[in-house]
Amino acid sequence: MQNEGVDKVERYSSGGLVMGVTGLVLVAAVMIYGLADPEAGFAPWAYPLCLLIGVLTWLVLVRPALRLHPDELELRNVLHTRWVPYAVVTGVEIAQVTVVKVGEQRYIGSGFGRTRRTIRQDGRAAHDTPLEKRSTAWLIENKIERRVAAARERRTDAAAGAASAEVRQAWAWPEIVALGVLAAATLVLALVG
Repeated sequence: MQNEGVDKVERYSSGGLVMGVTGLVLVAAVMIYGLADPEAGFAPWAYPLCLLIGVLTWLVLVRPALRLHPDELELRNVLHTRWVPYAVVTGVEIAQVTVVKVGEQRYIGSGFGRTRRTIRQDGRAAHDTPLEKRSTAWLIENKIERRVAAARERRTDAAAGAASAEVRQAWAWPEIVALGVLAAATLVLALVG
């Protein structure tokens, strides 16, 4: 983990990254084989299907993450991303998924979480347990709580803070469009061929 005060974005995910990259490499290898050997017998619909599998692999295994920016928390999910300023966070819990509370609203981040075993171990740990014996998820949750407390201390005017700090959301439009186009292309080529 990074030291506090570093302005670099920190990225955390729950283990799908290695399998996702492996899947993308395999999809690329299959496509290269199909393109390099015209006698391999690849149907025309196999190419958009491979790309569709690649996009799905990216969306499910690589894209989801928890990112800590200097002033806000980024929850990257499969099809959308939310940015939550630390100043408006009222609670954070990293269980099997990350849950960030802003008032009565709850925002879920599927990119980082703990296993049930780790949740039980962290629940049994004493308050004075050394940091080396804590889970990574507990350390990240603690880091987020410290950043939330620091953001509240920096905020002097509550009205100005509320006006400038709001939760933003953006859809993953390139991925959504790619899914639709590749699914339609695969279906059309399968029906035509």
